[in-house]
Amino acid sequence: MTQRSHAATKLQVKLITGTDSTGKDTVVTRSIAVNPELTDEAVLSIGTKLGNLQSLPVDTICRQDSAAIVEIH
Repeated sequence: MTQRSHAATKLQVKLITGTDSTGKDTVVTRSIAVNPELTDEAVLSIGTKLGNLQSLPVDTICRQDSAAIVEIH
């Protein structure tokens, strides 16, 4: 049997900083640690509110979850 350990969640707000020589958007990512128990809807709501405070346009809002997986004996 396995179990997750040391769960962590990051909220990432990706902002468009301009375009490169080929016309693709250049993006910078702002990352904030959030509670892993937050729902996707809550993370999106927080990301949207933070995005509205930025001077650059928002490209995407992402949730990144990570955890160690350990075997239980």
